[in-house]
Amino acid sequence: MAKSYIITGIDEVTWKEFKAACAYYDISIRATLIKHIQNIANDYRKDRMMFDKPKIYKDRKGKK
Repeated sequence: MAKSYIITGIDEVTWKEFKAACAYYDISIRATLIKHIQNIANDYRKDRMMFDKPKIYKDRKGKK
């Protein structure tokens, strides 16, 4: 987990408000971004499971 990332393209006003909101709620910017990434990935997994249901095969005895 030693990778660093740079996020570009965030307008200055939004970034300042986000930093102020994190300070107001006493949460770290890094932790907030990581938590958001985890939430999006979890939602994606849940939605994907709805469409990628495993097929259930039943054993049938008798002649084929």
